[in-house]
Amino acid sequence: MVQKLRIIGLLEKYGKVYITTERSIEPELEKWQLKIAPELIHHLLWYATLFVGDSQTMTSEAAILGTPALKCNSFAHKLSVPNMLENEYDLCYAFQPEEFELMIQKTEELLSIPDLKKIWLGRRENFLKDMIDPTGFLVRFIEGYPDSKLISVGSAKQV
Repeated sequence: MVQKLRIIGLLEKYGKVYITTERSIEPELEKWQLKIAPELIHHLLWYATLFVGDSQTMTSEAAILGTPALKCNSFAHKLSVPNMLENEYDLCYAFQPEEFELMIQKTEELLSIPDLKKIWLGRRENFLKDMIDPTGFLVRFIEGYPDSKLISVGSAKQV
């Protein structure tokens, strides 16, 4: 609880803090809880200045949306997608629970950057350039079937 209140205290210096959770929340944190329909969570992530949490999925989703994301959990540095987003695209940061102080430092560092969101949207664009367009791929695959069975991964990136 002490760490949660500490990160909230830091974040409140820079703006509004919202906590979303699928679990029950401690009474001490209820004043920051934002009850939001699950289908709207990505809107919240898109408009957020920063995401801090313990969820692998939410961290990755925030990063891919162009929102700086920090996570602290025991899976930090162990999963391929978040590792790629961190190491290759500098979109998110992972910390083990014993690295909480490093997470605090990184949070302060990020929030001191002017135009933080603009920088992250640029990093997001770099990430998207390297990924396939799944909609375009599926349209080409369906429209070109059965010849499209031969599409290689390299050509899948082309729209």
